[in-house]
Amino acid sequence: MNHPTSKQAIQGQAKMPRIIVDGIGTGGHYFPAVVVAQALQEREFDVIFLVRSGFIEERVAHGYGLRTFSINARPFYGKSLIRKFLFVLSMFMSVYRLHALTRHTIGLAFGGFGAVPLIVSCMINRSVYYIFEPNRVPGRATKRFASSAKRVFLGLPPVNKQDSRAVVTGIPVRKEFKRAASGSFRKKNASTLSILFYGGSQGARRLNDLALELQGLMSDRWRFTIISGTRDHERVARLKGAHTRVLPFTEKPWDEIRGADIIVSRAGALAGYEILCLGKKVLFIPFPYAIDDHQYFNAEYFARVGDALFFTEKNLSSEILSARISELLNRKRGSTKKIVKDAEEKIVNYLLSDLANEKI
Repeated sequence: MNHPTSKQAIQGQAKMPRIIVDGIGTGGHYFPAVVVAQALQEREFDVIFLVRSGFIEERVAHGYGLRTFSINARPFYGKSLIRKFLFVLSMFMSVYRLHALTRHTIGLAFGGFGAVPLIVSCMINRSVYYIFEPNRVPGRATKRFASSAKRVFLGLPPVNKQDSRAVVTGIPVRKEFKRAASGSFRKKNASTLSILFYGGSQGARRLNDLALELQGLMSDRWRFTIISGTRDHERVARLKGAHTRVLPFTEKPWDEIRGADIIVSRAGALAGYEILCLGKKVLFIPFPYAIDDHQYFNAEYFARVGDALFFTEKNLSSEILSARISELLNRKRGSTKKIVKDAEEKIVNYLLSDLANEKI
């Protein structure tokens, strides 16, 4: 199917429509949302980026020059009646706040709890909405609202068959990753090997522990970098070795990933995709308590299409990890051709196609 590549496909429309992009949640939600929002702006859509006031997604959106609108969305978790009440209250307040904004507009939700107020408001106003689902196993918001969505954009091939409105686009990655992937990189010290422990935007305590244990098992040739997360940074920094660097987080993950010979990572959809975009060798350790075990299925796919191995956290030890690192390091480099690097363009082109065919 051929898709239009510019706003010229929409004949007879004097003005591009407004689209509200939900960017609320963790980095796995707001970074792909930012990339798509920028691509929409380049096609002259009127883009509003949905955030929580004072949270990191607001700072990130402003850093990329996006216009924002804030709501007080809360996650739904735990069994506490108070938390459940606060979730319901915040959702109703957010839907009310969005009501006027979602009239005669398009919604683009990127999953998680922040997607719910936008989708509900669009449904009340009978406005079209789209959903982006990064994981191979759909999240709760996607499962609940996919049947009413115009399309569901999938970051990875799904485990189970989806209906015809679901299309695999790949996961949008920031331009900085694309530049890093296309540019050359020279190590400062060719005699050393570097390993990056990358727990995603919030860190991972188990990966931190494995990194600290592994310091004593690896030769002095190895240099460690641990992205610890802010909550565990003080402890990890106190226990690190002489050849280990500990960062609470990084605002330039492409630099850290590009500089590593081996990466040990959780299997969040975005983090895994970004690593494979840079063609790196990676060992995935899925978070065992992820909803519907979605990180396991992400890791299984990443291991098939990239220079990657994956294994579960159960029965994992630093000795086993050391052996797997050696195995991966000595393995012939594979191909990552199946990693789509222009997912945002595919998503925008589907929107343009629907507009051109008067499906919106």
